[in-house]
Amino acid sequence: MPTSVTVLLGDDVAATLDRYIAAERPGHSRAEVMAEIAARWARAQRPDASGTPDEGLRPDELNASNDS
Repeated sequence: MPTSVTVLLGDDVAATLDRYIAAERPGHSRAEVMAEIAARWARAQRPDASGTPDEGLRPDELNASNDS
């Protein structure tokens, strides 16, 4: 079951959202687009879908080219 959330946007952010909707998501409501944005953000916060954490390079894979 979806959860209702109220978001207060400044005039500049609301205008930017409206421009985005007009250009990229015509026919969609602010609420629909905000829900899509929040869902994309939430998916990006999840760890690797494989469940295996990224442990970086192993010691034998390290060399001067990795220093940056």
